[in-house]
This record gives sequence, structure tokens and C-alpha cells, in this order.
Amino acid sequence: MPRLRPGRKPDGIRQGGVAAHPGRGKVRSSRRYRARRRFAVLGLVAGMVIAATLVVEFRAPNIAAHRSRSAQKPKRVTRQPKPVRPASSQVLPQIQGVGELSVQVSEPGRLMCPPSTGTCLPRSFLLHVYYPSTFSTGGTPLVGAPVATARDPYPAIVFATGFNMDPSGYLQLIDGWVQAGYVVAAPRFPLDSAWALNHYGVNLSNVRLADAFESDMLNEPGDMEAAANELSALNSQPSSALHGKVNTAEVAAAGQSDGGDAALALVDNTCCRDTAIKAAMILSGAEFSPYGGAYFGTSIPLLIVQGTADPINPPGLSAAIYQGAQPPKYLIWLQGADHLVGYTSFNPYEQVVMNASLAFLATYLRGEPLSVSKLAVVGDVNQVASEQYDAG
Repeated sequence: MPRLRPGRKPDGIRQGGVAAHPGRGKVRSSRRYRARRRFAVLGLVAGMVIAATLVVEFRAPNIAAHRSRSAQKPKRVTRQPKPVRPASSQVLPQIQGVGELSVQVSEPGRLMCPPSTGTCLPRSFLLHVYYPSTFSTGGTPLVGAPVATARDPYPAIVFATGFNMDPSGYLQLIDGWVQAGYVVAAPRFPLDSAWALNHYGVNLSNVRLADAFESDMLNEPGDMEAAANELSALNSQPSSALHGKVNTAEVAAAGQSDGGDAALALVDNTCCRDTAIKAAMILSGAEFSPYGGAYFGTSIPLLIVQGTADPINPPGLSAAIYQGAQPPKYLIWLQGADHLVGYTSFNPYEQVVMNASLAFLATYLRGEPLSVSKLAVVGDVNQVASEQYDAG
């Protein structure tokens, strides 16, 4: 059973598809919809919260013209053969590949209420854990591969996916982090992942139903914390392949799109703050007011990445994070990039994201000496990316 980590406020639990607090039962309109409205005012639709002991019943929002954040078809990404990364990125050559294990995580006291079923169930999700291996896996994680021990224990990253995406859609990015000596724990979210939408037969053209499933992102900061707890439990279990292999004092959060919203709330919003998280990477994410609470009350290090041609997460949303956050903070602009290209395939944008994220993690998670010049160089590539930063 996952253990509650220090610093977590118990009143941050959410149940079903809406927040378990008065005033937080709001569901956002999609970012594509907001983009079509010329990025005017963030459209929020009031939800109805009906308290019944532990159960909160979800009422689907009435959105006339919804297009999900994944309206540009970021469904399961077809995995192409992975090109070999430049030698400069392979910072731990003794790691030959990526191992994988999966575990079902239960969240006692929390519920999930699939909008299409009218019922609520104890909340649980499948957690994919990717770790460094001595076995060459050819770019595809291998279940049960032997764990590399030369540089353990390894720092960890808890990664949150976007709407209608699974962890497998981000293997290019995950592979690079693992090859550099990190363990990555990625929940397959129980209601708004690609797997869940397929499992419950959700047609994205049914905008009301799709929006209802996507609103479960309000629960995802709690899922991310449960993932970190489970990783800590695996590290402490003698029977686990990861026993003693994870540095649970060095944990970062990361997320893309809706997952970026969840990661930001987890690290820098009073609604959901987990003080055990030491740094965060927000990839095409945003502040999301239905979480409630207040943002930017801490000085947790933030790396923010945004495509300048992203129609789903408008660039102004990432700029607002950078403006509101306390230093140290870094903002990478991927010039001409859309919503997914920098995170799901091997290309110049993804190389910038990888190099910048590794420099950021080395500085703020591993505790290596601060090198603002290095962070600025890797995030500033002619005709590919530019960078703003305030190291404090």
C-alpha cells in the first residue's frame, strides 16, 4: 500500500470527475477552443458537486463547441525505430538500455467515477516504471530487464501524460532520461489516458462525454503523488527489482499538456503541494484555476518548455507561468513547434528538450554545481530554440 509522503495536505484529495471541495467543481473548456476564440478569456463551465460521504457525482459540462487538447490527433504514437542519440547525450555509457516494470496502484479513500457508467469505483491506475538496465534493449523498454547498478541509487522523475495519451507515446523522451541515469514513474491515468478512453468506448466527437472524461485531470496531482509513494515502496521492498535503486530524496515532477497542468499544481499550488518534489518540468502546460488554491508561493526550480506554433496550449499560457513563478526558472521556446513534436519523436526540438532537461535536472536534482551558462547554451539553438531564464 502506498505511504503518504511528508508535507502532503490531506484536504487536497479529489474524487470522481470533480474536485471534492466547494467551488472547485469546474471543468475547463479545451485549449483548442480557447485558441479558436483568439485566446480571449479562459472558458470555465460550472460543474455541480453533490457530496455524499466519500462520493462526488460528476455532472458532464455543457460545452457547445469542444475540441479537446488532443484534437490534433495525439493518439497513441506509433513507435518508430529510435535513432542513436549523439554521444554527448549519453552521459552514462554503462547503461545499455531501458527496463520496465508495471504495478497496479490503489489510492485508499479516493474514487474514480467514469462518466459513461454512472458508478464510482475505488481509484486505481497502472504505473509504468522505467529504469536503467545493463541489457541493450534497442530503444524499446524490456520488461524485467536487469537493473544497472553502477551509478545507483538513481534520482526519479514522476511523469504525467497529456489527455488521450499513454506513457508509451513519450518513450523517446523517457528513454533519454533513463539512459542518463534516472528512474521514470509514469501513471497510465485511469480516465483520460488513451487506454481509458478506448476502454470506456469514448468517441472524441461526443464533446460532452470527452470533456467529462478529461475533467478527471483534477485528480491527477493526487495520482502523481501516489506514483511517487509507490516508487518509494518499491525501493524499500527487498523483493522488488528496484530495492535500494531509487534515491527517494531526489524526485522531480514532469508533465506534458494536461499532465503539465497537473505537475505544476503538484509542485507550486497550495491546492496540491507535495514538498517532497524538488524540481519540475512543465512541457506545454498551464495554470489551471479549477484546481483552486494559489500558485507560485514557492521557489521550486521550474523548467518550462513551449512550442511557438502550438494551437492547443497557446504560448501565452507558458509565458504566464514564467512571469508568475519565482526563480530559479527557465523558459525554452521551441521555434515553430506544435503541441507534441518536441516530446514524442527524435528531432532537433526533442534534442533541445532532452539536453535542457538533463542540464536542469543535473543542477537542481542531482545537486551538481549551478551552471547558468550551460543551461542557457543548451536551450538556445539557432532556428530551433531560444531561452529566457532567471536563476535567482
